Parts: sequence; structure tokens; C-alpha cells
Amino acid sequence: MLKIHYSLESELQHGISDIEAPSELNIQVRNLVLKTKKGKQVARGEMIAEHPSKFGGAYHAAASGKVMKVNYYHMTIKCDGGEDAVEPVDVSSMEPGKDLLRALQDLGIGVSALAPVKTLVINGLNPEPGISVTEQLLKDEKETVEAGLEMVRRFMTPEKTVLAVAAGASYELSGSSVHTVKPKYPNCLDALVVKSVTGKELPSDTKVLSVMDLYEIGTVVRTGMPLTHTVMTVAGRNYRVPLGTPIRHLMDSLNMNVTTGDTVVLGGPFRGDAVYSLDEGVKKGDHGLFSIASSTFPAIQDAACINCGECVLKCPARIQAHLISRYAEYEMFEMAEKHGLNNCFECGLCGFNCISRRPLLQYIRFAKAQLKASRQSEQG
Repeated sequence: MLKIHYSLESELQHGISDIEAPSELNIQVRNLVLKTKKGKQVARGEMIAEHPSKFGGAYHAAASGKVMKVNYYHMTIKCDGGEDAVEPVDVSSMEPGKDLLRALQDLGIGVSALAPVKTLVINGLNPEPGISVTEQLLKDEKETVEAGLEMVRRFMTPEKTVLAVAAGASYELSGSSVHTVKPKYPNCLDALVVKSVTGKELPSDTKVLSVMDLYEIGTVVRTGMPLTHTVMTVAGRNYRVPLGTPIRHLMDSLNMNVTTGDTVVLGGPFRGDAVYSLDEGVKKGDHGLFSIASSTFPAIQDAACINCGECVLKCPARIQAHLISRYAEYEMFEMAEKHGLNNCFECGLCGFNCISRRPLLQYIRFAKAQLKASRQSEQG
């Protein structure tokens, strides 16, 4: 049987370029707690929404302008090109504690991972084939990444910090040992990186953060300003993109063409999400944009499973994705859970290799979301 290697290696021939702010921002606000309303003028960096979780980071306007539209799903801000911005907050001088955690959250940083731990693993591998953001940040933004790491250490106080990087790479971070991993997808997934470093599956005394996590924290620490951009790989190069930038603006800025029937994916080729509209805005955690021509791959469809076993052979979690997806398809979510639903890493290899082109990863995510919503409803 042919075994395909999906390489995580990349050639960094350019630095990180800036994408200028668009004429309007489209921010997804579904399930967020809004802090502004239609018709209000907002400054760059002004808080527009809070996360409902007590550990989640707030959301901010990436440019000054006027809130033109607000509904359950989106907020649209008409940018005015002005210089109005919020005042920076000096978090670097604050002592670790509740006040500092709250300040980080108010600046857009999620803090759920910032608790004491014995071993801290920094995932320094690129997240998916075709995305080189991690290596680019280690190469060009090392000071910012290390500023984030210093802040993280103040809360997590790890006895040991390990930077996991691709074999053959020469990256390092202050105070961290280096562990090399074969740059083959899905070796970059957090659970597999931790196992490679510790030899154990999900040890309780170990936590993992990505280089992108550290970069975001470091950006806030060094500037004192809220998080208002993400770094994305698009067509082989990396760009700083204001959060809320419509995909249409990003593609137009980079002269990318898309025609009817093509698929545009935010994220990577394995775990990314196809967008429903080019007016959709870039979100936190979006680190890649791909345009896939309609003639490149057979279309995803709700075809019947033929029990070929390809998804099982490719699964790093050793679960039966074909069986779990069928339980999810027929809303038998408890049975999906019984057969290993929560052991899924969501790497996407099952759907990527499915001969019938079934949306296996989407079924798995659907089942997880339904179970979570059901249990939250029961607790509420």
C-alpha cells in the first residue's frame, strides 16, 4: 500500500508583510457578549465584545470607524482611516494574579492554560502542510515570542520548558531545551507532540502552547495594545492581517482569483473550514487561506460509506471514523461517544483520504458540538 507523507517543511524566502486595513471589517460575534451597538463610533483597539467563558479573551476593533450593522452572527464596522486608538496598558510591570489575568483577557488573550504545571511544551511545528506561520514567527519574531513565553512562565512556573521543532531546524527559545520531531503531518498535533516529548499520552503534569499563542501574548505585552491581527500563510507567503478583514479584500490585495464552484478555505487543507461567503471576516486562530479550484478534488458529498477502511488506517488516534460518522449522521451522539468520539484529534486525515468523499471530520465536529450543547443545557 502506498503511504503518503504530508510534509510540514517550508521554505521561508520572505518576511512577514502587512495587509492594509480594508474599507470595512466583518467580525463574527455569534455567542459573544456585545460591548457596543449599531451607530457607535469606535477607536482602534476598542473592546467590541467579550467571550462568555470566564477564561476567554475579549474582541476589539482592528481599525477606527462606525458600527454599521449588528446581528446575531456579525458586526460590520465601516473604517474611517482615522488615527483614533485606545491607550496602551502596561501589563509587563504587573504582578502575576487576578488583576493581570483580567488585564490580559481585556486585551484579547484567553487565559485558560495559565496555571502551574511541571512541564511546558512549546509546539514549534507548522500546524498543517502549506502553512509556515510557526517557523516564520520563530525566525522573524523571536523577541515577541520570548516576551510571550516570559509572561507565560510567570503564571505556569514550569520546572522544564521544551521547544518541539521540526528535525533539521535550528530554532531555539531562551531557557528551553529543544526536542526534534519528524516534520510530517499529523506529527504537529498537540497530543502527538506531547507524546513525542514525554513518551506519554496526555500526561496530567504537562501542558502545551503553540508558538502562535506565545506570539499573541508577546504582542500584547510588548505593545500594551489589544490583539487586533493574526498572521496567515496565503499563497506561500506570510501576512499580518487585521482581524475582521473580509476574505474578498485579502484575495483582491494579493491578486487571487476565484470562480464559481471553487472552494475557499480558512485554515489548512486538513482542518480548515470552507467559507460560505467572501465577505466573511478573518478570525482569531485563522493562520492560512487556500483557494481550491473546483476541478482539483471530487466534491464532498453525503455518500454511503463503503467500509474500505482507509480512514481507520490513516487515523493517529486509532478510532473508527467511518462508524462514528454514521452515528453522528443519524444523530446517535451517545453511541458516537461510546465508540471513541472524544479520542479524535480532529486532524482531518479521515475525510482527506475517504474514497467516498464523506465529510467525516464535519460529522465528528457536529457530534461533539451537539453533545456539548446538550450537557450545557442540562447543567443550566
